Amino acid sequence: MDLKLISFLKSFFSKFKMLFSSPPVEAAEGYFPTIDPDKIKAELRIVEQARAQGAVGVPDALDTRLTETEHQIVGTVGSLRAATFKSGQGWLKVIQQRLDSIDLTQQRNRTIQLGEEFERKADSILSKRDGELQDLLRNAKATKAELDAFRVENRRSEAAPKMLEWNGYAVKVAILAGCCMLESVINASFFASGMVGGLLAGVTMALCLALINILGAFFIGRLTTNINHVQPTRRLVGYLLLLFAVLWTCAIGGLVAYCRFVMPQIQDETVGDLHLIWQNISTLANPFDSLESIALFIVTVVFGLIALVDGYKWSDPYPGYSKIYKQHFEKFQDLLGLIHELQAELEELKEETLNEIEVNVKTAKDAVNRFRSSMGEKSVAKKKVTQHLILADNTMRALTQAYRYENQMVRPVDKPRPAYFNDELVLDFEPFPDFGIEKDEARLAVQGELLQEMLSILEPTRKKVQSAFTQKFDQLKPLQGQI
Repeated sequence: MDLKLISFLKSFFSKFKMLFSSPPVEAAEGYFPTIDPDKIKAELRIVEQARAQGAVGVPDALDTRLTETEHQIVGTVGSLRAATFKSGQGWLKVIQQRLDSIDLTQQRNRTIQLGEEFERKADSILSKRDGELQDLLRNAKATKAELDAFRVENRRSEAAPKMLEWNGYAVKVAILAGCCMLESVINASFFASGMVGGLLAGVTMALCLALINILGAFFIGRLTTNINHVQPTRRLVGYLLLLFAVLWTCAIGGLVAYCRFVMPQIQDETVGDLHLIWQNISTLANPFDSLESIALFIVTVVFGLIALVDGYKWSDPYPGYSKIYKQHFEKFQDLLGLIHELQAELEELKEETLNEIEVNVKTAKDAVNRFRSSMGEKSVAKKKVTQHLILADNTMRALTQAYRYENQMVRPVDKPRPAYFNDELVLDFEPFPDFGIEKDEARLAVQGELLQEMLSILEPTRKKVQSAFTQKFDQLKPLQGQI
């Protein structure tokens, strides 16, 4: 009794250990446990146990219960077989989940909706900015009306006025600065030698005179554009300003000549420079007594005339035209910028929609291919599970036969083999996993129909999106033509 109890406990714990242990796996076999008959035979010492037990007549001829070694065989192989079932069921579950996750209905519906959705989104983009668009349109129309009225009143053509870019204005400013600097340097070289304050006083006076000459001539030149005005009085004012500009720069030139004229007369610091200059001017003394005075006069007048021309050409020669045109141009550019921004948003939305359609169709094709692949994998899984189960059954049969054969070969003559040695050991029945693909084939047919439907509506949906885009895009074009 003790020997049989020990045999039963060993068999029980062997089964328990095999069920919860992690048997060796082979990735190539779908992670099934490795069933190696020779290894099991060696680990359980089946041959040794069979001979040892057979030599003493164990099991008895009348025994109907399995020996300890047979229990170990059943437990070990049974555990491997159960693990094979478990692996097969797990593999099948993964495959089936993958198959069940594939359904093209949503993608089909989404593809159909994209055409209408694009139109709704496009309307939303336009309506969201409609208030801003209308405000800019009103402003542009108002400035256009002012511009048209100005053109009619001043008999101007539709041609745009002369307008410089920032680099053009930079060149003009550089010309003014250059004239001022050159005039200051030339005058200072003559003033410094004769003034009590020396170089600093000469430079200061030369710079002040140059600024008065250049800036005065420039700003008067800006006003001389009135000579182009349609009104006679404005033209007269323009010519008078032109004459005044010439007199202005000549007066500054004369003042410079007087400065040069009085420099040799300054003998001590008690006599003021300006007082002496004014005294000579009031007596109408002739300042042009030397070539230097004449040269300074000419240089001053030339730079003044350059500044006068620079002021005249600062913008369009017709007074006020560039200003009113610029106001309209800025409003028009604001409107045009918003229109281009809306057109860019519509273009981006169109590209996103068409890309989504392409992605949906590609995803659907890939899904159908994955479905077919998973169906093929299910057939492979069924074949591999069957092979491993057959291997388990054959291993069970081979190990049992090996034990009984070795046991029988060494039994004493008076100890015949037990009758149950003629019975084949059968493991507990476990239902075979359902690897059938009939339902999957029906689902594949449905998914194929959905894919074909998506392919059939692909081009019409593209055209619908393009047509809606063109319609919304064209809605913005007349806005530019209105102004």
